Amino acid sequence: MSSVFKTVVGLFMFLVASQASAEDWIYTVKPGDTVWDISHTQLKDWRYWNEILRHNNISNATKLRPGTKIAIPLYIVKDDISEVRVEDVQGKVEVIIASSGEKLPLKLGMSLTVGDTVLTSEKSTAQLSLEDKSIILLQENSELEFTRLKTLGGEGRRSMDAKLNMRKGRMNMSANPSHQPDSMFEVLTVSANSAVRGTTFRIGIEEDSSRTEVLNGLISVENSLGSVEVPENFGTVAKKDSPPIKPVKLLPAPDLSGFPALIRYLPKVVELNSLRDAKSYRVQIALDEGFRQIKLDRVIKQRLMIDQSLPDGAYFVRIRGVDGNGLEGNNSMKAFRIDARPEAPMVRAPLSETVLHAGNITFSWADVEDVDHYVFQLAEDETFANPILNETVSGTAYSADLKEATYFYRLISVTAEGKQGPPGSAVKIEVLPVPAVPEPKPPAVEGDKLRLAWQGVEGVSTYQIQLATDADFQNIVVDEKTADPWVELSRPASGYYYFRLRSIDSEGYVGVFSTPQRFEVEPESYLPLILFVLGSALLLL
Repeated sequence: MSSVFKTVVGLFMFLVASQASAEDWIYTVKPGDTVWDISHTQLKDWRYWNEILRHNNISNATKLRPGTKIAIPLYIVKDDISEVRVEDVQGKVEVIIASSGEKLPLKLGMSLTVGDTVLTSEKSTAQLSLEDKSIILLQENSELEFTRLKTLGGEGRRSMDAKLNMRKGRMNMSANPSHQPDSMFEVLTVSANSAVRGTTFRIGIEEDSSRTEVLNGLISVENSLGSVEVPENFGTVAKKDSPPIKPVKLLPAPDLSGFPALIRYLPKVVELNSLRDAKSYRVQIALDEGFRQIKLDRVIKQRLMIDQSLPDGAYFVRIRGVDGNGLEGNNSMKAFRIDARPEAPMVRAPLSETVLHAGNITFSWADVEDVDHYVFQLAEDETFANPILNETVSGTAYSADLKEATYFYRLISVTAEGKQGPPGSAVKIEVLPVPAVPEPKPPAVEGDKLRLAWQGVEGVSTYQIQLATDADFQNIVVDEKTADPWVELSRPASGYYYFRLRSIDSEGYVGVFSTPQRFEVEPESYLPLILFVLGSALLLL
């Protein structure tokens, strides 16, 4: 039998089955089956055999064609209560126990039964398995109730009968992986019901509508206003007040060749534009290839900003296009690493393009939390292929005698364990000969101004900077936004300060704050302190 003919036959059989009552079990006749055999092995009482004949208009009880699907009322079929097993929990996930109404944390290895409801919070997922090895991956901010959980049939035929009530959120499901022909799954949503056999699919709910995307197999989606059959690689959308739309072909997998395999600087903005018909993109970043440990789940228009919310380590990114109907297409996946810590310190002086004079020049920078020391590099070329200086510095300043030339310098943070972060951006300075007459202009920072600079990021539209007198930023003295990768502030009172910043991309996504960096503002003059000490000493005489 050709594969095309098999597909047509399979579709016909599915359509026949979907037309049966929701209170029927669809049984596939095996070679040698008779109505009496089925009655003795699959029914609660063999004497219900006549009900099978009547319900299916069968005139000859001894002759049943193999492969024929017959409808058997559920109330006469042997059944057992089934359970759902919790295979994985990430983040905050809870379950409402139907028997007691109690809300408990969902834990690995738990068994759930009819009426129990699983609720996932933000950045949380739950993987659940049914008795037939069907797998449900419940995404963040979702709510799923198990309204029916049974195994049907007797000898040699254990079929799954499950009804799931998806109240909100999103889920991925691989239903009936062994392709048991008599298993039945029904998914209820706010706007439509889906009849499922052996299928891999996604369901998402947005307010009064639901979308169904079929990755493998076939699903029947219906509500009171109409129904559609959704084949593999197609999807449909159903709203409360309208029938499901005609199946739409899912978008192809996007091209991720431009997605970096290694990210050394955060934030990192990645542009996605490989799908012509994509209105947006669903982006998920996880610790595992199965995407159970999802750390980022966002819909973006075109630009993805990966910020400091993700620690250094190995990740998998999964991206799919979203069309004008809100249907999410086929996935592309890629492994990548983040190795961006410890962050390079923010430069205090001298800043880029500063003109200095030959002689002793002091370089200073902020102090990064959890950094043990810094590597100071100075070179005459921006590539640092042959650095003139490559010094380990335990503090936040370094002085060097420099002759007339154009220089570039940069800093690298190193932890106590020896982990070296990425180099900071190169800072260009110009060193001129010492002038014959005194140069009145200060070499770097104005005396009444404080300037700080950091690595600029392409694709970031705004930076929010905060200055505080404490590491927890409870006492914030400056909170400003700037489009430039530097800021000039009025010189604050002398003392120690903490500085942090975060990026805001062109789509309005606000990242997390960077690691706080500490620096000291020295007094403009020590005369008041000297006078205070002398006065205190005189009082003691």
